Amino acid sequence: MSIHYTSRRDLNHALFWLQCAFLALWLAFILYVTHQSPSDASWMLFLLPAIGFFGARLFPGLAFDFQGVVFAGTFFCCFLSPAIYDSAGGNRTSELMVTTGYILFAMGFGFALFRVMGKTFERIS
Repeated sequence: MSIHYTSRRDLNHALFWLQCAFLALWLAFILYVTHQSPSDASWMLFLLPAIGFFGARLFPGLAFDFQGVVFAGTFFCCFLSPAIYDSAGGNRTSELMVTTGYILFAMGFGFALFRVMGKTFERIS
């Protein structure tokens, strides 16, 4: 089984930037959905990242490590949705930037983790 990874050459293609734009729209949608039904947040915390991970695979040419970015971003947007809306509603810009930084750090960690996990899986099989 061959796993495709994001390379430096992918950064020059319009498809990669389209995927990044779609990821931003997906995360905004996740924030909205989680905020609209806070009573269902616990099951959404596990359902929505799984939908994001497997749904991202439906796009042709999407890399496995980018799926990790989608998974981590979706999970932490669900988890931090109340804090994000409180910061945005209270005009606490610095707190909102710190929370956004946490999400970006988690997405970077998801990228690295899924890349290492994929490489390890390839060596095992």
